[in-house]
Amino acid sequence: MVQNNRSGSDRLREVLEERGGNYIYPFLWMHGEPHDILLQEMEKIRSCGVRGLCIEARPHPDFAGPGWWKDMDFVMEYARKFNMQVWLLDDDHFPTGHANGAFSGGDNPLANKFLTVWNTDVLGPVKNASLPVEAVMEGEGQLLRTVLVKRKAQDSAELELETAIDVTSLINGGWLETDIPDGLWRIMIFYTTHRGDGKLDYFNILDSRSVKVLIDQVYEAHYEHYKDDFGTVFTGFFSDEPEFGNLPGYDFQARLGRGMKYIPWSGELEERLKNRWGNSFYKYLPALWNEAGDMTGSVRYEYMDETTKQLACSFSGQIGSWCRNHGVMHLGHIIEDDNSHGRLGCSTGHYFRSIWEMGMSGIDVVLQQVMPGMDQVIHQWVASDRDGEFFHYGLGKMGSSLAHIDGKKAGNSLCEIFGAYGWQESTALMKWLADHMMSRGINHFVPHAFSPKEYPDPDCPPHFYAGGHHGQFHCFAMLMKYMNRICHLFSGGTYAARAAIFYHADAGWAGKTMLFQKPLRALMEHQIEADIIPFDLMAGTMPVQAEYGRKLTIGSQRYEAVIVPFCEQIPDWAAEELIRLGKAGCPVFFAGGVPEGICGTKKRRDTDRILKRLAESGKETDIEHLAEETSAVIHPLAVCENGGPALRIYTYESDYGCAVCCFNESTSQKTDARLVYYGSEWTAVRYNAMENKVFMLPAERRLRDNGVRVPLNLEPKEACVIIFTETEPDGCPVYLPYEEEGEELQAVWKISSREIHRSCDGCQSIAWIDRGEEFPVLTGWAAAQKFNGTIIYEAEIDSSEREKRYLRFPEADGCMSIYVNEGLCGRLFSPPYVQELELEPGKNRIRIDVHTTPVYESCDSWSALSVLTPPGLVRKPVWVKLKKMNESR
Repeated sequence: MVQNNRSGSDRLREVLEERGGNYIYPFLWMHGEPHDILLQEMEKIRSCGVRGLCIEARPHPDFAGPGWWKDMDFVMEYARKFNMQVWLLDDDHFPTGHANGAFSGGDNPLANKFLTVWNTDVLGPVKNASLPVEAVMEGEGQLLRTVLVKRKAQDSAELELETAIDVTSLINGGWLETDIPDGLWRIMIFYTTHRGDGKLDYFNILDSRSVKVLIDQVYEAHYEHYKDDFGTVFTGFFSDEPEFGNLPGYDFQARLGRGMKYIPWSGELEERLKNRWGNSFYKYLPALWNEAGDMTGSVRYEYMDETTKQLACSFSGQIGSWCRNHGVMHLGHIIEDDNSHGRLGCSTGHYFRSIWEMGMSGIDVVLQQVMPGMDQVIHQWVASDRDGEFFHYGLGKMGSSLAHIDGKKAGNSLCEIFGAYGWQESTALMKWLADHMMSRGINHFVPHAFSPKEYPDPDCPPHFYAGGHHGQFHCFAMLMKYMNRICHLFSGGTYAARAAIFYHADAGWAGKTMLFQKPLRALMEHQIEADIIPFDLMAGTMPVQAEYGRKLTIGSQRYEAVIVPFCEQIPDWAAEELIRLGKAGCPVFFAGGVPEGICGTKKRRDTDRILKRLAESGKETDIEHLAEETSAVIHPLAVCENGGPALRIYTYESDYGCAVCCFNESTSQKTDARLVYYGSEWTAVRYNAMENKVFMLPAERRLRDNGVRVPLNLEPKEACVIIFTETEPDGCPVYLPYEEEGEELQAVWKISSREIHRSCDGCQSIAWIDRGEEFPVLTGWAAAQKFNGTIIYEAEIDSSEREKRYLRFPEADGCMSIYVNEGLCGRLFSPPYVQELELEPGKNRIRIDVHTTPVYESCDSWSALSVLTPPGLVRKPVWVKLKKMNESR
């Protein structure tokens, strides 16, 4: 299994000695290439220090056929030889649920199934009225109920559910024959169908027998071939965005109502609803499409409640059980985009229920959903213009929170990352995205993707090696090692969050609700750490014991305050549990207001009493004051002074002490903060995971509150890890930051270029730049040349002695290699963009190779939403010094 949950070992020493585990499983796309091409791609994966991969079959022409097994055998043999772990994307098509074509052709009775309704209105009284019900279903559907229900008013489609009459038994020979009472009535024919406008050739995710077809077609087939490798080399199946599939395309706002003609359905769901609604089953069906007064929210909540519970049973529960019984993990993610994780259509209704039974929690960031600085609600990405606030503040925390509260996940979360950003996506942007996720607690990654197809493969670029056509691959390899080191440090321990925010999806089924990322953002911008938790944890419907007191205890997590985002209606049982929690002494904050109503209750006469008790159990506050109110009642392990809204921290207790992952997400503002730690360890070091080095930090003991304060200085887009430990690592130098400004490197510069796969003999001169001149902007040149390669800056400088000097690259935003006298000094692709140089007496030749992405060569549409900085260097480098100790405190 995954080699990450070791106990009783010093993870800091392990990373410093390059003995950490593997946390990265990049996609390897399989197209049926010759095996020498596959070998090259796998060699490149392993050269990145990566010891795992996730095989994607989507483009393969013979999935589960002879050609597939031949290619899989080759990959598996390589993985055995080099002790690598293999995950497999669990279907032939995206998204999961196609079951290798088992539902194609329209004749599989287990294919996706929906409930729909046909309506007509009639003004009564009418004696002996008749209507051809069978004609409505077009010979394919199966009748569920026919209901006669009164409309509330002539100018409204609202229905009066208490008037509903079940007239199903009055259908004879396909015709309804009934009397229509006085008034305006609606005849509603409810029937199930395999037709519609959704994914018809996919499994029915609510039908256990249908999901079992996927298991038989894919899981069992691979177990038959590789059973001896299960649990060792073959370690997991990856489900990619399974969905209800009741709508075409990607409507992220898919909710019950008149605009949704077909809704998810199965026999198992029908039984659940009949058990819940009893004799009112037929009465409540109309409210799934029509407004029905106060009952609308409750009926829709109860439908979604049972639907998501059924999905958890038939899909993730069934597959998770199969995988555990066979020694592997079920992994993957649903569609979370633009808050769809709590809705129908292309998602699964409830993030936590959908993947509770998986071995890790999972999320996905692709298609420029997360971009530096683009945290506004209105945020244009490939598929939508919303919701940057969710992608930046909600997505990563949702994934890590599930890993924290579900014991079987042991703190393990994963993110599919980097995919379909276009060829413009530099290693610098990749690092920013990785730091964004790791500073929110994500500790496993599925980079998207290695493609052995001949360059340029237009399928969702970038591709990391691209047959040698990606000039930043050597920096990508450095990034993979960097990510593995940090993920190792932040695994196997406990997240030190002291606040919890309730997941909004349940309440959102019944009416308007504040999205959980709103209060979460308010806390994050003040470095107050929190988890997202579902109401289910308090109801006992998930196998985790919640303990009430002055703290809410869930597994290993201890929350000293809980926050309830405003909602129009809250589930009755959730309200009762919050009342209990407040009585136990745990601070409860209602962000934006106390809930206004109750859904899902059979005791409707008790609504006012429950709401009154609920209001008394906590405190109402607005978003603007939430951070202040929360910080007043919690006791965090680490706090920031002068942190600023762009600083993210993630505090983690492990065998080495306590580590704080710190990331300045700002694109322009430096962080000059102080980190105060209140634990038992007093030695503070700053870990540079890119160089794999630790540095001692000056620590100020605060006697008044028994804290330790250390400086936290970060350039824009810079990340670091601060570790508080009992013992000082051996040979640890003192951390000194670099000066921000310095003297420009005065020299005559030669600028030239080299295309990919060409030697220096093939360099083409671009310009000579004298001492008083500025570097040229090369965007137009690169576009005209369709350039893909390296832009080279060369200069000669004199040194009077052998010395070390530091060269800073202002406004750099790319990937560069720095040479002195033909010797490689280092590679840079992230702030602070400072390189140490060792100069010899006399003349020294400085060479800076700036490696581009293939974007100017490809000019691909995937990149068209990105506004790029110019290729190469914008400003001349400057000499800087290290700040003295008294200047850095």
